[in-house]
Amino acid sequence: MDRFVATTPAGPGSGLVTLESGDPVLARHAVALDERTHVMHVGTYEPEDIGAGCYHGHLSILENLLSHLRPADGDWVVCDMVAGTDAFANSLHAQFDAIVVVVEPTPESVTVACRYRELAAAAGVADLVTLVGNKVVDDVDVDYLRRELGAEPFAVLRAQAGLRRARQAGDCPRPADLDDPAPLRRIAERVRPMPAERRAAQLRALHLKVAEQERARSQLGPA
Repeated sequence: MDRFVATTPAGPGSGLVTLESGDPVLARHAVALDERTHVMHVGTYEPEDIGAGCYHGHLSILENLLSHLRPADGDWVVCDMVAGTDAFANSLHAQFDAIVVVVEPTPESVTVACRYRELAAAAGVADLVTLVGNKVVDDVDVDYLRRELGAEPFAVLRAQAGLRRARQAGDCPRPADLDDPAPLRRIAERVRPMPAERRAAQLRALHLKVAEQERARSQLGPA
């Protein structure tokens, strides 16, 4: 295959990405924190991109990585997404087993979270969304989130001084840096694998939708 769009699924002959340390994609593009943990940064801006670049083009790389990923049992992939509802401008909202929407106790953050929840329902992934309060200082913040979201946050992350200090020192954050790791454990325990058939059907529908757009047809030809 020599032509594809961001939503093109894996097919016969596709090179699939694994999370093994010897995988060529990880070896070339990831930073190893230890034998089982790697970090990748997708997308940035270069001087030549000023006024002519779009971050969504970089997100296409992430789309293709996820759709061509072959994780082993027990492997985890965690993506720290851009803020807001950009995941619905592409196929990213359909790529995950769980979507954790981080909500701060502010009107702006709550508004984005509520909009995300609405779009998730329209996209058929509302059951994957978990609302988590972040940077919560006291019970007043928790009450605010509960009232404005119309639901109890699944978990609440209070200000993590140890985590902040580790980042300020330039150290790789570790679970020991967390003042209270219990909320993260609850979130991890909530995650359940999405049936492969459901993910494949959603990605196929999104791919056909993108491939039928005039922009894609004019650049790449009919689907």
